[in-house]
Amino acid sequence: MRIGRIQNNYTEAGFDLVKNTNLEFIEICCNNQAEAEKLISNKESIKAQIARTGIDVSCVGRWNHDINVGGKIDEGRLCVYLAQLDAAIELGAKTFVCGCNYADEVSLYKNYTVALEFFAKLTERAKPSGIKIAIQNCHWNNFIDSPEQWKVILGENPDLWLKYDPSHAYNRHADYLAEMSDYGEKIAHFHVKGTTHAGSRAVSDPPAGMDDLHWGSIFSILYARGYDGDLSIEPHSKTWQGELGAAGVEFTRQFISKFVLK
Repeated sequence: MRIGRIQNNYTEAGFDLVKNTNLEFIEICCNNQAEAEKLISNKESIKAQIARTGIDVSCVGRWNHDINVGGKIDEGRLCVYLAQLDAAIELGAKTFVCGCNYADEVSLYKNYTVALEFFAKLTERAKPSGIKIAIQNCHWNNFIDSPEQWKVILGENPDLWLKYDPSHAYNRHADYLAEMSDYGEKIAHFHVKGTTHAGSRAVSDPPAGMDDLHWGSIFSILYARGYDGDLSIEPHSKTWQGELGAAGVEFTRQFISKFVLK
């Protein structure tokens, strides 16, 4: 396993930050179509930074989905998803993370058919390169976020994988250890993000190791299920910003390193 981080600043300074903080890779997350288009247009400069620093782009993803419009795939938006996937392949990424939004005006069945059609287009495009299409377990405009949906979607398309972040399951009061145990062999990419509750209320997303999650059990399950992929630190807190945020990333790196057996 390697430890890296989400770093949407993929300029020279962004790559140097990762290299100088003893991290091993970058994950680029695009939160809307404009960010995806920006990544696509900057892929050549990103390749130059990879060559200069030796820091690779392990994963590229798209969040906040808008592909399902009224129970149909929006063809214009699909073109951007596919172009972003092509850019991820050119950058040498191992995984492409995405999801599918829910259209309230059509049935659950129709939403599943749209999601299956969409993911099939992605996995077909990905097959020649070997990049893995991984569904995020984040619920932000994505309804394929838990075992209820994975049973259907992964059951129909065995070429799909999962990007797993235990904090999402914890925040919806689900058993994240059980989910990891049941679906661990389908995890292609893993996010490291702490989260803390006071009673049933979410308080903050502090550095991993300063939070509620049982990281020893998490890594025991990852090893038991044969996971040998990358571990991507996700700074995700209004509290942990600036110098405190940088210290939090370093705290996480040191804490998680204890579980990575070289």
